[in-house]
Amino acid sequence: MLPATSLCGVRTLPLAAKAASDRPANFASAILRALAAAARSERRKSAKMRNRPILPGAVPLNILVVEDSELDYELLVATLSREGLRPSTTRVEDESGMRDAFAKARVDAVITDHNLPRFDSFASLKVAKSIDADIPVIVLSGEMSEDLAVASLHAGADDFVLKTRMFRIAAALQQSLKAAGARRDARNAVAALAQSEAKLHALTQHLESAKEDERRAIAQEIHDDIGGALTALKFELVRLKRTVGDAGAQPHLDSISQLLESAVVASHRIQHALRPAVLDAGLVAALEWLARGFGERSGIQIDFQTNRDEFEIAPDRAAAVYRVAQEALTNIRKHAHATHVHMQLFALGNEVTLEVQDDGHGFDPASLQVTPGFGVNGMMERARGLGGWSEVSSSPGRGTTVMFSIPPLLGQPAIEREAE
Repeated sequence: MLPATSLCGVRTLPLAAKAASDRPANFASAILRALAAAARSERRKSAKMRNRPILPGAVPLNILVVEDSELDYELLVATLSREGLRPSTTRVEDESGMRDAFAKARVDAVITDHNLPRFDSFASLKVAKSIDADIPVIVLSGEMSEDLAVASLHAGADDFVLKTRMFRIAAALQQSLKAAGARRDARNAVAALAQSEAKLHALTQHLESAKEDERRAIAQEIHDDIGGALTALKFELVRLKRTVGDAGAQPHLDSISQLLESAVVASHRIQHALRPAVLDAGLVAALEWLARGFGERSGIQIDFQTNRDEFEIAPDRAAAVYRVAQEALTNIRKHAHATHVHMQLFALGNEVTLEVQDDGHGFDPASLQVTPGFGVNGMMERARGLGGWSEVSSSPGRGTTVMFSIPPLLGQPAIEREAE
């Protein structure tokens, strides 16, 4: 019987014994000498890497090794040990073993053989990535194939190492761990950004709701207090006209009456600007009233169309659509130099879309990147906060189109547009 032989701390007695029983003694000795020579070669090749820094961290690495050969496993552990790594390793041979290992303890990295009796590296990658998308996975193979290496990397492996170049495994592991850390940091940053954007959308929606509530409250106070006082003054003025007999005072009383009438009209206009009472009659009626008033004040021809006269929509969402229409018409009056405006409201079961189109001068949309554009940005934030979408399309000399679409009811998803 051959004595136990050690290669870099790896006992090879099982292999030697098998070789002695199946082959002549000189053949078994030749195998052992070849293995010893390979180990010495690996030591020489890895000497240059001994001074490389090891990843810091008080918690030891837990490495899951998917390998059916006990000898290859021990050689791997010995190679990592020579390079200064002292990981805690677990060897498994199939999917159930991998899942059990992941369930029992934290796994920092997976090193998997490519060819296994009941498994392969692609299956190992699939299992590992299904549990932890960022976990580093290194494929070990005795097959020198560029196609296999490329396929492994495309499947999600961090590195591909030949068993004949085992000295690379420590550096590959360290680089893979760094890459995995970078991936996790990036993923966390994306998640934090998404959370921040969600908070921003929620805050924007809260501010819009607060503004609408404040407008409603102010409009109600103007109606109740100022409107009531102006109405009382009108009655008192009429009574005063009847009791004052001095003809010279009548022009002054008439002037006061005109001023009061102007104050009443201004009060009504401010109330409608803050919270048009016509919204209580429905969104379609409110937009018709808005369009009619815009045409009368600006002299710009405007037509309004809708596919439905009545539909169910939450009050805050009706107010949002109305405010966007109001903002669009204000911008047209101030900047567009348009002669005609077309406004359309299209209502479906789970989407309400407003479109305001003018034939004005238009503008370059790129200018919104260098100017504040708070009106446009506010419209887009309002749409996102309500679970919808919005866009502004324009070009110099071709007019501008504003589109705003939201679900009519809370919790109802908007219809996704087809990609253009």
